[in-house]
Amino acid sequence: MPRRIIIFGATGFTGRLVAERLAVQGAEPVLAARSEGPLSELADRLGVQWRQADAMRRNSVFALLEPGDVMISTVGPFAKWGESAVRAAIAARGTYIDTTGEPAFIRRVFDEFAGPAERAGATLLTAMGYDYVPGALAAALALEEAGESAVRVDVGYYAFGMTGSAGTRESSVGIMLAPGHAFRDGRLQRTRMGDRARTFSVRGKERPAVSLGGSEHLTLPASYPQLREINTYLGWFGPLSRPVQAASLASSLAVRVPGMRSVLQAAGDRAASFGGTPQAGSGVSHVVAAAYDAGGTQLAEVQLSGPEPYTLTAGIVAWAAQRAAAGTGALGPLHAYGLEALEAGVADAGLTRVSA
Repeated sequence: MPRRIIIFGATGFTGRLVAERLAVQGAEPVLAARSEGPLSELADRLGVQWRQADAMRRNSVFALLEPGDVMISTVGPFAKWGESAVRAAIAARGTYIDTTGEPAFIRRVFDEFAGPAERAGATLLTAMGYDYVPGALAAALALEEAGESAVRVDVGYYAFGMTGSAGTRESSVGIMLAPGHAFRDGRLQRTRMGDRARTFSVRGKERPAVSLGGSEHLTLPASYPQLREINTYLGWFGPLSRPVQAASLASSLAVRVPGMRSVLQAAGDRAASFGGTPQAGSGVSHVVAAAYDAGGTQLAEVQLSGPEPYTLTAGIVAWAAQRAAAGTGALGPLHAYGLEALEAGVADAGLTRVSA
């Protein structure tokens, strides 16, 4: 019997795209969100069921799930609103999938919720969209090509011709203020966003990028135990990469002042409410991964390109929601599906290998 799929946050920008993708594929998801009007309108248009639920009312989120259901959460920022969906999926012994790109929340899923999920027989798949499935796939392909001599992998994320959603902008504020992480010297370490920078050759041009904590740092070492270093970079800022680095350093110092984190978060949230709305299908995602030996010699490089991040996320999430993961607890995409199936699934979402 097919598993029920519930989309929590279905009326948000990403949630709508996931709902539409699943409906087109005949999956008949159950839509859930806080506001009845937009929710019922979307459900009627797609011909599916809907339920009201609010992240601030935990019981309403728990009530969405029956044993074995799939919970897709697109409710961000996840640091604020993500906990109830994870706990609900664990209680239902189901599968949890989210679209977060927030390093602190990703770490929390692995550090805090993985144990309870494994004991309950639930599966947690965090960061299962543009953040950070393409990087894990590109890194794995590069490492497979490089062989056992590869002890370091660098991943770069780029997007062209698109605008971030209000939710993405708000999440970005939290990323700037919260501690990050990186896998260095064979272990996970706390870092700040932008503590490193480099360029990648993408679409015929050297393009700058700044470091951040992706899920690759937590998931790739289990598949490639020879790794000593993993670096994930974000190349969205172009010539502003250096100013972003400086702002990240300033923020990391400022939040040491008592009460300053709350002040900066509130100011950032207000600023995030301004800006354009993304257009689905407008733009391009591009991800590059390079593998290196212990001496720093590049052994292999893989580049992937496809639709803009929101459409790509919807495709990956819809694919994952309709397939059983191999295991319980908190899993990365490679452990959950295997390299061959993951490559096919990401290709189904529109992301394929291209020349440098």
